[in-house]
Amino acid sequence: MTKPPAAPTSDQNGPSLAPALPPVSEPAPLSTPVRVGTMGWGYADWSGVFYPAAAASKEYLALYARTFDAVEIDSTFYGTPREAQIQQWARATPPNFVFCPKVPRVITHEMRLVGAAEEIKRFVAVMGLLGPKLGPMLLQFPPDFTRAALPQLQAILPVLRELAPGERDAPGARFAVEFRHRSLLAPDVSALLAEHNVALANADYAPMPKRFEITSDFLYLRLIGRHGAFPHHRAAQSDRAPDLERWAGVLRENQARFPQGAWIFCNNDYEGYSPQTADTFKRLLGLPVAPPPPPAQGSLF
Repeated sequence: MTKPPAAPTSDQNGPSLAPALPPVSEPAPLSTPVRVGTMGWGYADWSGVFYPAAAASKEYLALYARTFDAVEIDSTFYGTPREAQIQQWARATPPNFVFCPKVPRVITHEMRLVGAAEEIKRFVAVMGLLGPKLGPMLLQFPPDFTRAALPQLQAILPVLRELAPGERDAPGARFAVEFRHRSLLAPDVSALLAEHNVALANADYAPMPKRFEITSDFLYLRLIGRHGAFPHHRAAQSDRAPDLERWAGVLRENQARFPQGAWIFCNNDYEGYSPQTADTFKRLLGLPVAPPPPPAQGSLF
């Protein structure tokens, strides 16, 4: 790996990442559960590279689940899936697999949380069909969701807390939020999230400062990069090893602060090919790396 750069200076909106730790050949795994996967699985660019060239797209999820034990569902951002679709996802994956769905944009971008309590509850109820395979849900807010919208956030947080695992009879759900406006990266907002055990998603995303902060008993990290950075997503086209080392180092140093585990998802735009990014990060965290799905055994007849 390349030598990590010098430690970044603190960002005015919050603490920056710690310096990269020196790379080690066989790091010990973290003491808390960690899952690393990609943002979505249905990429045509992965055919013949990650997926066998002969595999049909309907087989991709089952093949993906042979290599990774978690995935962030991007498609739910565009609408709540049919119950039959969710049941199919559950059948296609092994018992220990976890899905982390993005909350539909109608809630975060169109309603902007105003009067959205029932919509959120309906979404949680439908996704609850995944049973134990349901992981944290991500509310990703648009860049124009600013501090002016703080009252809407304050109003919805008790609803999210109400839906937490083990509370009442509602399907259990944990939540993470990702802000894309710097005005919401502030101590009072973090304290508000912590009060309701909602995770502030840590994100390595080009328009936003790199920050590490924990506001819940679990961690949610998104390695996003810059959208549209690469012409294809069939191979790594950038080396972000120093950044990955810094993230791995800060997770390792703070692992006691997220006892319920960490969910980490990599985007194709981070280095050009998210399966490779995810594998690199798993190695840095001392996690076993599984090979890509093997091609189907051919028949002589």
